[in-house]
Amino acid sequence: MTRKKKARTSGQIGLRHKPASEARQERERPVETKKKGAGLKSGSRNSAQTDQTAETGNKNKDPRHGSKTPIALVVTVAEKKLLSPKTEPKALLAKAKPVEIPPQVELEQIEQDEKLQDLLERMEQGETLTGKDAKYFNSKTARHAELLTLLGLDIEEDEEAEEELDELAKLEQVDWRKDLLGE
Repeated sequence: MTRKKKARTSGQIGLRHKPASEARQERERPVETKKKGAGLKSGSRNSAQTDQTAETGNKNKDPRHGSKTPIALVVTVAEKKLLSPKTEPKALLAKAKPVEIPPQVELEQIEQDEKLQDLLERMEQGETLTGKDAKYFNSKTARHAELLTLLGLDIEEDEEAEEELDELAKLEQVDWRKDLLGE
């Protein structure tokens, strides 16, 4: 007895594709009806119009064709006034003036500036400032020095003057006459 090899396919997966001739025969036929007439009878535009159609033709005129009233091509004085924009300004423009702060207040603001305080700490620690930090530090310290001289609070000159006055004051306090004359 001969052995039969098993096939891997189990059968047809889908419907069999029919040839075009078979498909045409099986297709349902639409019910044939009489076609409805579309449009007007032939030659209707060439036929003579009656009185009724002539009157209705004017009434049903397309409104998009516009008005036949004449339009003036020259602008009148009254229309010029309406069309011209009013050029009167509502407010006067002026350049903004910086608000002047009293020197004493400005000096206090600079001394209380946190960013400047941080930069001063960094300078005292030996760090070198660069870029925007250096510009900010230089501008604020220069303005601080200007304000001190403006207000007469120059610290360095006051310290040197106090030291000189202290030495002279000491000399003046000692009564040299007593030492020299023995009094």
